[in-house]
This record gives sequence, C-alpha cells and structure tokens, in this order.
Amino acid sequence: MRVLIVGKDAKDLEELVKNSGFEIVDKNPDLILSFGGDGTLLSCERQYPGIPKLPIRNSQFCKKCPKHKDEVILKKLNLDELKLTECKKLETEVLFKKNFCLNDFVIRNSSPTHAIRFKISDKLLIGDGIVISTPLGSTGYFKSITQQSFRKGFGVAFNNTTEKADPLFLKDKDSVRFNLVRGKATLSFDNSPDIFTIDEGSELIFKLSDQVTRIYSDTSLRCPNCKVIRG
Repeated sequence: MRVLIVGKDAKDLEELVKNSGFEIVDKNPDLILSFGGDGTLLSCERQYPGIPKLPIRNSQFCKKCPKHKDEVILKKLNLDELKLTECKKLETEVLFKKNFCLNDFVIRNSSPTHAIRFKISDKLLIGDGIVISTPLGSTGYFKSITQQSFRKGFGVAFNNTTEKADPLFLKDKDSVRFNLVRGKATLSFDNSPDIFTIDEGSELIFKLSDQVTRIYSDTSLRCPNCKVIRG
C-alpha cells in the first residue's frame, strides 16, 4: 500500500511505516496517514479529499495506552482489521463556489460588540451566530454550546442568542436556510484559512453533501487513558 504521511513530525513515523511493510510516497497515495491531532486530519482532507485517512495521534501530545501504540495500529491496518467509515461532509455555496467541511461551518458576528439578527427555519433570532455541524464535529464546538452530540444527519447550534433556542437536529436529506437580516458576519469552516464575509441580506443554504471522508478506525482500541488532542 502506498502511504503519504502528513503532519509536522511526519519524519518521526517514516521508519516505522516502512518497517510495517508500507511504501512511503509523496504523490498518488492509496492512504493518507494523518500524524497529529484533529486539526491535522481536517487539513489532510482539504488537501487530499476522498483518499482514505488513518489518523494516528502524535505521542508528543497524547499519552497512549499499549493498545494504541503506532505499531499496533499499523499492524491492524496491514491485516485489514481496521474499519473504514464514510463520513458525509456538509456543503454550502458562497460566491458561486461550493465549500465543504468535515466538522462544522460557523457563522458569527464580525464585531464582538455587535450581535447579528438572523432567520433560520423562519425563526428570527438575535445573537452571535450559529454552528452547523456534522456528527463528527458535534463533539467539538457544537457540544460546547448545546452540551449534546449526535450520530446521524447534521445539527445546528445557536450561539449566545438573546432568547433560548434549542438546537436543531436534521436528517440526511434535509437542508437549512440562513438569512442575515441585520449586521455583518463571517463564515468559517473546519480549520480552513478561508474566511468569508457575510453581508446583510445574504442567504446561505446548508445541507449534507454527496462528498464523503473515508476514515480508518478501530473502535476496540478506545481507551479513557488515551487523551484526545485537537492539534
């Protein structure tokens, strides 16, 4: 299998990957080995969409139990013992271009001293904005707002609104429409450096995409002693 290692400490893993029977390449890989944290995985998917990813936590930032050792994960990959999961991305169109995210889209007020007035699902709200999340991203910013996460469809969390607004949980085929009624906002997604300005009167539609991210994992290796990082 042809493997491309991505991460700031990628060279630290090269010898082990070679000794595990994989060919290290710098183009046309069969697999992307994301060596770092959640941010590394998000960057990998932006650079190499659709190619299967195997996230491996960098031990410099993450203490691993014996079952999470890198050589164990690579051995399981070689033996075809890891599960390949397809995670649907979210999409929206800005300036006639589709944008995709693996974790979440975030719309928030451009100025921290001024709330925005917006409509979503025909409900008028005032606040800092919204977070539109996939199941994968729902354990992050979405959960910090709602104290909830989910496994199917996609969700919308309302950030610091003047009146209580319960999160929306939508199905795979649903879409949600956002209208900026007053104020100026920004749209960001995952850890992309691209941040869009949303002008008053703008409308954006969010839905799950046909695009998927393919991620290898082994649920049997989950362990509370293995700290999750977001680097």
